[in-house]
Amino acid sequence: MSTTRDDESEAGVGPSSRPTSGSPAGELQIVSSEDPPPSQINDALVLGLSIVAAVSGIVFGVAITLDAPMLLYGSALAIGLFALGYAVRRYFTDRFPLVEAVEPRLRFTDPDIEDDDAAPTSIPAIQPVPRRPFLQWALLGSAGAFLLGLLAPISTLGPRPRAGQIRQTAWREGTRVVNTEGRPIRPDDIAAGGVAYVWPEGAVGNEKSSVVLLSLGRPALEPTILDWVVEDRLVAYSKVCTHAGCPVALYRQQDEALFCPCHQSTFDTVRGAVPTFGPAARALPQLPLGVDRDGYLVALGDFEELVGPAYG
Repeated sequence: MSTTRDDESEAGVGPSSRPTSGSPAGELQIVSSEDPPPSQINDALVLGLSIVAAVSGIVFGVAITLDAPMLLYGSALAIGLFALGYAVRRYFTDRFPLVEAVEPRLRFTDPDIEDDDAAPTSIPAIQPVPRRPFLQWALLGSAGAFLLGLLAPISTLGPRPRAGQIRQTAWREGTRVVNTEGRPIRPDDIAAGGVAYVWPEGAVGNEKSSVVLLSLGRPALEPTILDWVVEDRLVAYSKVCTHAGCPVALYRQQDEALFCPCHQSTFDTVRGAVPTFGPAARALPQLPLGVDRDGYLVALGDFEELVGPAYG
């Protein structure tokens, strides 16, 4: 006797049917869990690397504070970073068990229900294997010592400037103009068309106070402050470029212009050192210049404008 389609469906063997539901989806079923055996070699490696990282951090801090060669503190920094990172890596090598788990599959009798609608599978919490607690403290102490060494460069930033100190230079009223050897300069020491790089007396080498002293070949024009020009020819400007702070160290006598080699800013020394080319947007500050009773060039005060690049 032949079997009808309805009979086949009732028997559960038709092509449109699925097996009856099995185990519902849920947590992963852990089949086996094996704790890795503690390794004395690994523990010793973690401890040794922690000590190396701590010592390297201290060496880095001391070396950079004492202005030691870069090779010394650079090597200490590289070794410390490697040792600390590898110590953390080795610390977690045998911290978790080797787990074998299976995930039950959710089976449906309705062919219109897709597997994507199944409930999400949750993962059971797997606790780390307890190990010697001193390794954790060794790592924390090593990281603390290393980070403490990294704070050492703060000491190289120098003292915090006082209010208004950033805008001031070493020039004061009556300060004599001296050359690199510290010798005071008279107006006759600068020949016509000549140039000299000068400093305030007692502050030779103070880059912020460096000045270019020029003997112009023709009378100065505004916006040059003519009261600060000695004998109608000697004028002094800041040597610090107003664009990026580079030294304006080149002078072109044919057009009486100062030239900054960093970004090619050019300044007209006859007309108040205003920029005529390049990225500089401000003129070089002019130093108030005069002569004392002994015939030496002196400053009549500090620069009235900000030296170097402008800031907020």
